[in-house]
Amino acid sequence: MDEHVFRVLEFDKVRTFLESFAQSAGGRLLCRTTKPSTIQAHVQQLQQETTEMRSEIDNSGPLALGDVHDINCVVQQTRIQNFHLDQQQLLHVAEMLETAATIKSFFAGLQEKTPAIVQRTEALTPLHSLISRIRTCISASADILDTASGHLADLRRQMRSLHANIIRGLEKYLHDVDLNFAVQDDFITTRNNRFVIPVRSDRRASIPGVVHDQSQSKATFFIEPLEILELNNTLQLTQREITHEEIRILNELSLEVQQQEAEILSNLIILEELDVIHARASLSRALAANPALPGKECAISLKNCRHPILSARFLPAAIDTEPDLENKIPPGSWVFDKPTVVEIDIIKKPGINTLVISGVNAGGKTVALKTLGLFILMHQSGMHLPVDPEGRIAHYESLFADIGDEQNIEACLSTFSAHMKRIKDLVMAATARSLVLLDELGSGTDPAEGGALAAAVLDHLRVLGCTTMVTSHLNLLKTYAYTHDDAENISVDFDSNTHRPLYRLVYGLPGFSNALSIARNIGIPESILQAAGSYAGKANQQVSDLVHTLEHSQHVVLEKQTHLSEMNEHSTVIRNSCKRLLESMQSRRDSFLRKFEETGRALLHDSENSLRSIIKQHRRQLRQLPETRYDAHARGQIQQIKQKIYQQFLPTSPAAQTLDHVEPGQTVTVNSLKKSGKVAFVDTVARRAEIDIGAIRVKAGFHELSMAGPCSKKPHNPHRPGAPLPQAAGPSFEKQLNVIGLRVAEALPLIDKSIDTAVIQGADMVEIIHGRGTGRLMRAIHEHLKDHIQVSGLSTDSKDPGCSGVTRVVIK
Repeated sequence: MDEHVFRVLEFDKVRTFLESFAQSAGGRLLCRTTKPSTIQAHVQQLQQETTEMRSEIDNSGPLALGDVHDINCVVQQTRIQNFHLDQQQLLHVAEMLETAATIKSFFAGLQEKTPAIVQRTEALTPLHSLISRIRTCISASADILDTASGHLADLRRQMRSLHANIIRGLEKYLHDVDLNFAVQDDFITTRNNRFVIPVRSDRRASIPGVVHDQSQSKATFFIEPLEILELNNTLQLTQREITHEEIRILNELSLEVQQQEAEILSNLIILEELDVIHARASLSRALAANPALPGKECAISLKNCRHPILSARFLPAAIDTEPDLENKIPPGSWVFDKPTVVEIDIIKKPGINTLVISGVNAGGKTVALKTLGLFILMHQSGMHLPVDPEGRIAHYESLFADIGDEQNIEACLSTFSAHMKRIKDLVMAATARSLVLLDELGSGTDPAEGGALAAAVLDHLRVLGCTTMVTSHLNLLKTYAYTHDDAENISVDFDSNTHRPLYRLVYGLPGFSNALSIARNIGIPESILQAAGSYAGKANQQVSDLVHTLEHSQHVVLEKQTHLSEMNEHSTVIRNSCKRLLESMQSRRDSFLRKFEETGRALLHDSENSLRSIIKQHRRQLRQLPETRYDAHARGQIQQIKQKIYQQFLPTSPAAQTLDHVEPGQTVTVNSLKKSGKVAFVDTVARRAEIDIGAIRVKAGFHELSMAGPCSKKPHNPHRPGAPLPQAAGPSFEKQLNVIGLRVAEALPLIDKSIDTAVIQGADMVEIIHGRGTGRLMRAIHEHLKDHIQVSGLSTDSKDPGCSGVTRVVIK
């Protein structure tokens, strides 16, 4: 199977479809260069892998293979002495290895469902230690983390301290009232990687220091005060040490990658091959395709074949293109939903080696020829076919095709000569395991000689035992099948009333070109057509009338057979759907009841244990203090138990009633968004409306809308957790932050932000209101602020810090 066959059968276009579903660069390259296999066992393995992956995509959704980066060259570069990978390259290595670990773990429990894919994934080596090492050193944004080394963390901490000291030192110059006349602007900037302040050129002497730059207007000097000079020098040296430490870390990581190069590249190859399998399965789903079974004795039985190129359309990724949310089709994808494609049946019975297709021009003869050849290439490349389930297809070791005009002016070849050259090559190379596709065999020369030559070629191919499909308008080839038991006639259906082809294949009968009917339909003068009819001769007319009578009879039988087959298939589909629906409802009912019972039992068990604990604790208190009553803490615990039960068994709310009529200006609710807005435009015919929700206009059908309910007013809570409390009037810069009720992980970021705000505003203290409770939140806050760079000390109102509900944070 050479590139000529791929070109004339448009296999490259199918490879383009396949490539669009691949997620990795290596996977796209493999899809772009994929070729059909000539080994039947290998084809069966490819088909099994595609079928298993298709099943997993249907059940669990697509796999995430976007992090399978093309790191082949990157990993090989680590062999170079003193070469290190950058952070992004190391991150790509880690992401690829993480994908390998995820894929292996995902398929580990699917041995019975996906044995062929598991056989591939078992060879993956996740290298968890290397992943952990890279993730410890490199962040998701490709930055080197402080956790990469203790020395790096110390250097960066030192640099932050120097930076803060420099900023404070320069801010003194900016806020010094005596130097307001000298400072040009109230900001700090950098020049030559050193912090400077803008000084008026005529007041340069007022602030002694080093001039690093001058503005274009010459009115401003950027000066580094002498007081800051040494701090800036130290900062530069620290930055250089940090750079050296980062390079050392990258060198270590690159060395670890180099030491495990073989495992990494092996993982990459396996993941790229899985990406190709995933692309084949995704293409199968997009085409609504099915796996074809092996045909016994080279038989082919493919019902309702849909040529993928004829049904394809590209959904461009334009800015104004909205994704098809209903079918989950993202922009920039191929979809295969053109309704004008006519499905055909391709049948080759056992014992039949030669198929002769004849009939009207532009009736689909060449398309049928190309469809069979393309399906052979797709099947032996591991792809599913867009045909009905349970289809069967033969396996061929070679495929030859002579389709289209092969005229070559430079080689001095006419159309007929070019065809003969191709036929010479194929008859010398064809074997019993070959498929030969010949379009318009014997055309381009005298019909009598061309027909004789075509019949002789078919005789030669029949003796070889190969499968041949040929299209022709020659009467000699139309009668060929009647004189050979291993040959069959096929015609393309034609509507004699409208004089238009129906693009369907009719087996068992030859077809006529109907040239006169087509010419009459186009508008050729009737006088010319009558003259042409007289030239045709009575003998040809009698044969034509006989064949037309046979065609009409077979057409009637075929229509009835098709109608009965459709009714049978429809009833089978309905019966199976009802059966599956019943089974699904029973399964869901049983699952719901089982889960409801388990949840109820667990909740009851937890509630009983909690109540026993409360009662036991209260009895212990009664023995010590007989007058003790349930305190607030116990009541709170009981209330929490009640809330947990109520939350588990919430009452169901009635469904919103949809609208049958909508008018502009009406306030409605979009049910899917749970947002209300005013109707701006109504299309009563399409039963759709445009609703303004704030600054956004959305489109929705009447069935997606409901009447807007009354807006409930939320109670105002001026002291919600995390919100600053109102400050007392006065000149103090003191701030207050209430974190009562928050978890530690929620409270600490708010405290850091409050301290940063206080530093910017020049405040000297922040009050953190955390309450007493168990003291866990207070201890966590004190521990967090103990070594804070902007905090100089902590104080409380109470002599016993553990009994205080407020902590004062003293700002440096």
